[in-house]
Amino acid sequence: MAIIKERTKAILEAAVEYFIKTGLPVTSARLFEAYDFGIKPAMIRCELNELGSQGFLEQGHPSGGRRPTHKAYRFFVNDLLEEKKEEKAKETSKMFSELHESFIEGEREAFVEDLSECLGLLGVGYAPRERHTYQSGLSGLLYQLEEEGREEMLSVVRDFEAIADRLERNHWWEEEFSGPRVFIGQSPITKSPNLSVIAAQLPSKSGDFLVFAIGPNRMDYQRSIRFFKSMEQLF
Repeated sequence: MAIIKERTKAILEAAVEYFIKTGLPVTSARLFEAYDFGIKPAMIRCELNELGSQGFLEQGHPSGGRRPTHKAYRFFVNDLLEEKKEEKAKETSKMFSELHESFIEGEREAFVEDLSECLGLLGVGYAPRERHTYQSGLSGLLYQLEEEGREEMLSVVRDFEAIADRLERNHWWEEEFSGPRVFIGQSPITKSPNLSVIAAQLPSKSGDFLVFAIGPNRMDYQRSIRFFKSMEQLF
């Protein structure tokens, strides 16, 4: 990936963050109001044009705002994955305790349900030794994608129905990986271009347990990735 200037990087990260939070197309005026880059809207517009030419932003029509591309999300996520250890958020400390208790006691279904509820994403757990899949939160995921249209909703449902089979057939997870892995637009267990997946391996007495959080591309990566990092440290 080409190296970009610090200011351009800051504007790109702000554009992704703004779109994730609001769902609104990114414009120079909106970024100027929401962030302080120390430059005027016209200069922000030039930066957005440059980011568009580099494939980080896409625009439906010339007069409209821009949306982050998969390339922009990957850039944003890579920075989050490289962050140093963060303090656990106070509001999640109780949930971490409950998750840990469920996991240690072998209550995998409750563990996945709590994970899904805490992050507001589709939670999936897979025990390779037992070849058993746990899933929770499909309705919440579909609610977040309700503006995507009928075909996309059907695509997500098909992904949901195929997850267990894909986990059994595709053993990519047998290669050890440290820290959470993030897939944007497509993953070993999803095919929809509008879904992203965060994956982690948790050790247990009965063998490694795979955990996935699945959500729209504009999910809150910062919160979810930090949550997964803290969860891996705890477990």
